[in-house]
Amino acid sequence: MTEKQQALLKSAQTLIASHGFSAVSTAKIAAHAGVSEALIFRHFKSKKGLASAVLSAGERARSEMIYGRLNDPDPTQVLRSFTAIQLNVLNDSESVLAWVAMIRITRENPESRTIDAFVLERLRWAISSVGHGAEEAVARTAIEILERSILLAFRGDEESSLMLLRGLRELLINE
Repeated sequence: MTEKQQALLKSAQTLIASHGFSAVSTAKIAAHAGVSEALIFRHFKSKKGLASAVLSAGERARSEMIYGRLNDPDPTQVLRSFTAIQLNVLNDSESVLAWVAMIRITRENPESRTIDAFVLERLRWAISSVGHGAEEAVARTAIEILERSILLAFRGDEESSLMLLRGLRELLINE
């Protein structure tokens, strides 16, 4: 990816994370990046093409921040680590920005949402192992709560974010 493509991607992530996908025009993204709007269309073909690049970057960031936490052989530790992600994740603001932008796009365009198969499977395993039924539904709900928590923390509402995760941990592992 060229420097200008990276600048456009970073600007798109910043603006989408803060304002949402629909509220941000290609002109605003280009101005924020300090380039011409034509470069968006040259490099990404359309706003949708740029959104696709934002989604891909967000998926990579999400994977980097979650995967290592899900490899423990103890299912309770997997769930404990999963519900503690937000506490540690805000230290890497660039990855958080990519993940938040991805979340904002998928909230506005649910057809673009993907659930990471590895994350879903590890959560299903851990949830089932600690005795919960309906592990698919519980795992999907846990992912949704984590994403809501990250959005709240990104917006500066750390207290509500932490309360969501504490509640999730209580429901999952009674802690």
